[in-house]
Amino acid sequence: MRSFRRSLAEAFISPNKGANYGQIIFLVGGAASGKSTAIRNLIDVSKYKTVNPDDVKRLMQKAAKAGFKGYEELKGVDPNTPEGSQIMHALMLNKRLSSRMTKKLFSLDKRSPDLLPNLLFDRTFSFAGEIEKFSKRLYGAGYKPENMHIIFVYTDVDVAIQQNKNRARTLPDEVIIKSAQGAKKNFMDLVFARLKGAAVNGDFYMIMRDRYLKIKESGKRLDRAGEIARKLGIILRRR
Repeated sequence: MRSFRRSLAEAFISPNKGANYGQIIFLVGGAASGKSTAIRNLIDVSKYKTVNPDDVKRLMQKAAKAGFKGYEELKGVDPNTPEGSQIMHALMLNKRLSSRMTKKLFSLDKRSPDLLPNLLFDRTFSFAGEIEKFSKRLYGAGYKPENMHIIFVYTDVDVAIQQNKNRARTLPDEVIIKSAQGAKKNFMDLVFARLKGAAVNGDFYMIMRDRYLKIKESGKRLDRAGEIARKLGIILRRR
């Protein structure tokens, strides 16, 4: 097998050779891990619609500004501060707004899998059961497990905390740490087949800074005895 270092690539990530329809990308990674940068620089998203909880938060801000009932507490809240971001996120969870948005996507009419739109879900996926829930709904909508792909953006927690401090919308350090830990655990569980309920069996990638490692091919399992599996385990068992 090629060395782990030589397995790192620099080209665009394009699952299933850039298929036009029927593909799902779960972009996994803690808050401030660099997912937006990865989308800009490493992932071919030209054929994908990105689904992002931040879109819901922007709508919530507009609703508060327009005086809609139920959003009064957001008036005067700055979502770019740790406190404001927490208030915004809590209200979104309370109203289940992000879930409602994704349910509309999952209620796609039963088109041929060859015509289902490519979707990229940009979120931390740090909560237990999140990937299983999403993948099962997508499977019910007609997407195939071998066309559901994972891209994990791996960033050391200390680096993520520093990156969080340098961006416009900051979060509490506790949120950065917990989301990093949760995202890493869910990714490891997927790779080593511990998430039995997830209907995900596509290409798996891990991004590290400006390069990425392709971990497994669609429809195949990771060679657990191979060098990539061994090195992957060492890296991801760090904090």
